[in-house]
Amino acid sequence: MARRSQNYVGRVNLPSGLNDRGFHLTLSLPTVGRQLLTGLLWLCLLSGCAEPDTGPDQLTEYLERLERVTGVSIPPHTPFPSALDLPRVTVPTPPESNQIDLIDFLLLSGCELQVNLGRRNTQLGRTASPSQRLLLDLEFIQLVPACSALLRERGNPELATTLELASKGHQQILPISIANAILLGPEWEAFWERPKALALYPANTSSQIIATLSQLTALSSIWLATRSLADDWAAGNRKFELLLSELRAGDGGALVMAYSIVARDISRATAMLISMNETAPLCPFGQETERSKAFDNIVSRFFVGDIQPWLVALRQRKELLLAPVNQLERPLRDAMPEQYAQWTDERDQLLNRHTALIKKHISAIQIALSGCARS
Repeated sequence: MARRSQNYVGRVNLPSGLNDRGFHLTLSLPTVGRQLLTGLLWLCLLSGCAEPDTGPDQLTEYLERLERVTGVSIPPHTPFPSALDLPRVTVPTPPESNQIDLIDFLLLSGCELQVNLGRRNTQLGRTASPSQRLLLDLEFIQLVPACSALLRERGNPELATTLELASKGHQQILPISIANAILLGPEWEAFWERPKALALYPANTSSQIIATLSQLTALSSIWLATRSLADDWAAGNRKFELLLSELRAGDGGALVMAYSIVARDISRATAMLISMNETAPLCPFGQETERSKAFDNIVSRFFVGDIQPWLVALRQRKELLLAPVNQLERPLRDAMPEQYAQWTDERDQLLNRHTALIKKHISAIQIALSGCARS
């Protein structure tokens, strides 16, 4: 008597946010005989074949497998969209008003502010980076009240008023100064720079960059509220520069690159399935076929088994990273150039349409298998 084949019935575990909407796919996975499985394993060992070990490699493998079973050519590979690269722009800082001349500078003897003005007028001060200019501005704002009070005691209210007006001017342009120092600086550019390869991303990331972003947001909020800086100015200075340097190790560029690859390749896979469903369905006569079984196995092994865990890890990294990024950017949005605003829109649209792309692909899989009744 012929042995009846046993079937394994599995479910596609969807990324969070899809499970509660009923997007489940039941797959029939035929059991492979022990001898056949052993033979396949030995064949793999002898031929040197290896499982793809990165998300992009797994997507490529999935597309190639789909091409074989669907008979539909893989759509053309599109390059990384230039609109997703951080624009290199700056915001011009308005010229300072209420300038302090040499005579006034000498009258500031006994004020700590005199040292600040002295640093500004050195060659290093005039060519300082945006972050250093921001720190000088913040120190200026912090030191003006004490110096102004001293000048009034000395009977020089005119110079005191000049300093106070200059301080107000620095306060008014603080959003621009902070934006230039943090969001338009070289460290932020490095944060969003695309890596040459994703390697094991996002498994090779840590939570340190999240803490860095949160601390920068806290500092920015304090400065925008024009509250006093820490009493130890030198320590505050070093902390800010250290936080900026830590941005260089961030993975914003890797995240955008990964999501761009997913959007491109999942869209290509979906297009292949739609074409197959329209021109060469898996089960034209309503019964499962060898082709539908092969398709079943490809989806289960490569999409569900390999790609989906990577997609879940990407979603988790996105949720962890994007929230503090948005918190840092939001208070400075009005100070940013239009090119930066357009870039953030493009970036966030890419990161937020992930679920819709996966839903569409799963729907195409369901349609492909819907007419395949088990014999």
